[in-house]
Amino acid sequence: MKKFVSLLLALVLCVSMVSAGVAETATKTYEFVFIVKSMQFSFMLSMIDGAEAAAKLVDNIHISCIGPETPYSVNEQIELVEQAITNNVDAIMITPADSTGIIPAIEAANKAGIPIATPNTKAYGGEVLTWIGVDNYTVGYQLGKALCDALGGKGNVVLIEGTAGNSTSTERVDGYKDAFAEYPEIVLLDSQPADFNREKGMTVMENFLERYDHIDGVASVNKDMTMGALEAVKSADRQDEMIQVTFDVDNDCLDAIEAGDILITGAQEEKSQIANAIYACLLACNGYKVAPEQYIPMTLVTKDNVALYR
Repeated sequence: MKKFVSLLLALVLCVSMVSAGVAETATKTYEFVFIVKSMQFSFMLSMIDGAEAAAKLVDNIHISCIGPETPYSVNEQIELVEQAITNNVDAIMITPADSTGIIPAIEAANKAGIPIATPNTKAYGGEVLTWIGVDNYTVGYQLGKALCDALGGKGNVVLIEGTAGNSTSTERVDGYKDAFAEYPEIVLLDSQPADFNREKGMTVMENFLERYDHIDGVASVNKDMTMGALEAVKSADRQDEMIQVTFDVDNDCLDAIEAGDILITGAQEEKSQIANAIYACLLACNGYKVAPEQYIPMTLVTKDNVALYR
């Protein structure tokens, strides 16, 4: 987003100072690999854009951005980590498709002495150099509160989850459910996963619409699933019945907010997440300590500030 450039410039100044103090950084080119969850997921493609832009700001970083052929395949991610180890890269960044399933790959990188960072999504084991992202529990909690308040604290709601075993989904779902629990007259009718996928989001919503005669609110852990849910709702001509809240930003989502189809979303500055991870790895490669967790604040996006995110 707009803050991305200023944050990057500040980080580059930091990295430049490090480079000035370490003579070998003037000649060594660092080979980094960034492994995403899916090459078909627009959010991950935005992170790749951020990674490539951030690497270009530092002369001695070459970054390869790759992902599994099958979206969200942790087994393919493990293979990509193993290949990166074989290639003797200097650092690995990965957004785990499965926060537990990725542990063997992280442990393999640890054994090889290669620093590994997990921007956006946490791993539940192994030695991770740094995780960088938003507080996903707070994301769900704040969006859940916003939905309940918009409903006047009363109504039937459904929840569309992400991928089982993925820390970002698990934590957002926990936040949503805790927010709903604070409102005695809010009834959570159902909660189902749709794997961060637009088509699956539409299918899950179609099932909700068949099952429940009246739904007041729809909460989702990401905007791709929400856009699919909106298609289902409009096809059933029930869009005036319910309020939608979601997370993440793209132009389709912003258009839906302006049209009144989505009440609110959250922005998590995904490009800043990967940029911070890249520079943290560069610092670590030169013997510097970095924070094991780095939080980037979420901002809420409504009709009133949509223009800031275009």
